[in-house]
Amino acid sequence: MSIGKNIKRLREQHNLTQEQLANIIGVSDKAVSTWESELKTPRMGTIQKIADHFGILKSDIIEDKKDNVTSISSSAPHGIDSIKMPLLGSISAGVPLEMIEVQDLVNVPREVGETYPDAFLLEVIGDSMNKVIPEGALALLDPTIEISNGDIAAVAVNGYDATLKRVFKHQDGVTLEPLSYNPEHKTQFYSDKDMDHCPVSIKGKLVWYMAPLDIKF
Repeated sequence: MSIGKNIKRLREQHNLTQEQLANIIGVSDKAVSTWESELKTPRMGTIQKIADHFGILKSDIIEDKKDNVTSISSSAPHGIDSIKMPLLGSISAGVPLEMIEVQDLVNVPREVGETYPDAFLLEVIGDSMNKVIPEGALALLDPTIEISNGDIAAVAVNGYDATLKRVFKHQDGVTLEPLSYNPEHKTQFYSDKDMDHCPVSIKGKLVWYMAPLDIKF
């Protein structure tokens, strides 16, 4: 059973409308509808709010439940030390690519997921950060952590393109620095004037990464 179906079953068991559940957790009823229709997946922080309200574990919403979402299966040891987090799309570590939403959930160590409940995963494409993170890795990015100079972050350029770079903020602009063995990748500087017509915004700080199961060595 998916997260959306678990949320719907839980809501119906407590005789709540989508609007009532939305008011409880501080979102719109449209958001609840998109979750239950499996068009989108709620963030881990939102799932935690739902779990806290109903007095259940977050895993009761995330993991498949054959019977009742409020019960914990004792017969499925798989995943007990992991937690599912959303894989939202791809991110370029070379030439920026448009972020495309991917409807998927990936198991990460439970400690990581619980440390960064609002984070999301993006696939790294390109080799401009391969001194730090290899192409094909899944980068975990937390949008709630403030970025300091020298941090690696997902950066949206011109509103919709995303790139993974080391970020340095200046009084007159921002520098995006690659960390690559490929000399073709160059440091990019965007002045305040540049950003008037080509805005640069931070989407999330890199906090962890993992190799996907199908990676080739």
